[in-house]
Amino acid sequence: MKWLQVSIKTTEEACEAVSEMLTSLGAGGVVIEDPNEIRRQLESLDSPDYADWGILDRLGGDVTVRAYFSQGHDPEKLAAEIREGLESISRYLDVGMGFDGFDTVDEQDWSEAWKKYYKPFHISESVVVKPSWEEYTAKDGEIVVELDPGMAFGTGTHETTRMCAQLLEAYIKEGDHVLDVGCGSGILSIIAAKLGASRVGAVDTDEVAVRVTKENCSVNGVDRCVSVYRGVLSDLPTAKADVIVANIIADVIIGLSGVVGGYLRKGGILIVSGIIRERRQEVAEAYESRGFDLVRTEEMGEWVAMVWQMGGGDP
Repeated sequence: MKWLQVSIKTTEEACEAVSEMLTSLGAGGVVIEDPNEIRRQLESLDSPDYADWGILDRLGGDVTVRAYFSQGHDPEKLAAEIREGLESISRYLDVGMGFDGFDTVDEQDWSEAWKKYYKPFHISESVVVKPSWEEYTAKDGEIVVELDPGMAFGTGTHETTRMCAQLLEAYIKEGDHVLDVGCGSGILSIIAAKLGASRVGAVDTDEVAVRVTKENCSVNGVDRCVSVYRGVLSDLPTAKADVIVANIIADVIIGLSGVVGGYLRKGGILIVSGIIRERRQEVAEAYESRGFDLVRTEEMGEWVAMVWQMGGGDP
């Protein structure tokens, strides 16, 4: 199958927002090539990453976001929508060089591209993410998540996903019921299940994300406890969860504030990430006005994650 490949040269701080924008325009997949992240993995003493340092020279200094659209899209119309989206993001973040043109590629070409440098790495203290083509032997206490780059982005390399994984590790208890809103590749659902959640509901509006999440859950042996839905949070059964995690964007997180209380038990934990620093206060005001208590805030780069508690009680 042929795909229309869109390339955007951007900055590390804006790459996640750019990825979300491209997905909202109908991208069937997004790949982020971030030499800064690869460099951090290579330099990390905790990371079992053995990638070729020459890759950094080949990638250059910019973060490249590549999005893949079916050939039914009109390139000129799509280019105009992308430029409009970049202009909107630029009000909050430095988007860098911006739109860098189109190309036509085979699905196999882009879905295999990350194999050059995508290696096992620690996403949190005990969770290691590895691609299927790499060997890795878990050390005592480690949890291994097998996840390949593919049509749904979310492989754990970005700060927003890392913070969510670390916070899930801190707050999930054995037997918890967890909801993952905007599940993407399913990485957070898989981590929740492997950390001991007995029931996980994963939901995403994108049909590709739903399919990939199901596949990834099966590969990781957690498909029996993870139920995957296409839609939004309000489409799920109204059973009360112990933990809800939403790694999305500030606008959607703010919109969830009026709904999420119906899906979280009293004293339950809500983990939200994907919030750029400039919008942290907007998110805080939305949840404080609904009676949530802020119990923890984390920052990585330009991004913020928050932990909220529903209606009091010990986290």
